[in-house]
Amino acid sequence: MNLPLIPQGKRAILAGRTGSGKSTLACWMLENSPGHWFILNPKHTKAYDRLPDSVVVKSAFDFGRLEREIQRHRFVVVNPEQTEASFEGMDYFAQWVHDEFRQVGLCCDELYTMHRNGVAGAGLLAYLTRGRELGQSFFGQTQRPAWVSQFVFSESDYIGEMSLNLDKDRKRMVEFIGHPAAMEKLPPHYWLWYDITADNLRRFAPVPLPPKRSIK
Repeated sequence: MNLPLIPQGKRAILAGRTGSGKSTLACWMLENSPGHWFILNPKHTKAYDRLPDSVVVKSAFDFGRLEREIQRHRFVVVNPEQTEASFEGMDYFAQWVHDEFRQVGLCCDELYTMHRNGVAGAGLLAYLTRGRELGQSFFGQTQRPAWVSQFVFSESDYIGEMSLNLDKDRKRMVEFIGHPAAMEKLPPHYWLWYDITADNLRRFAPVPLPPKRSIK
């Protein structure tokens, strides 16, 4: 299958309700896109544990270990402790990745946690605006696109949509994709992918399920 990827230094958003297949698609896309990635995983979603050449770190602020692991592994899954999974903690992590690394991607499993009252934090803004020239890729996911700022969408090169229950969320996707097809309530695991530069919207069937991996 000729499926979309996230080229080095590009930005993408994927929106879908719980159970839509968002994490499965995210894992497929990360595995097949270039570069090393930090995966900021505040909900401790288990799907990322299946990524090959990955390791789970149970703190967002163990910076020494995080630096070592991103050199050893292609994917570092960061499961923040409860006290770290605040707006301030998540945004600080994005700022740290932006300041310390070149050509390393950041995947955020739930974008609205990096917003306060609908406004993106300064760390996320820095990553999205100044990270392109540093080859810093970005892949944000959300259950509630209506709660994600217009700025984050405007900085994206690609916008993906899976099944969304609420009209408000689907209307938000129509607003930024610009196609009425975004109002459709998709079946689970089916998805739309909008390439903003090419102004091209494509519909895809489910991606192949990843094999289960033993976690040591």
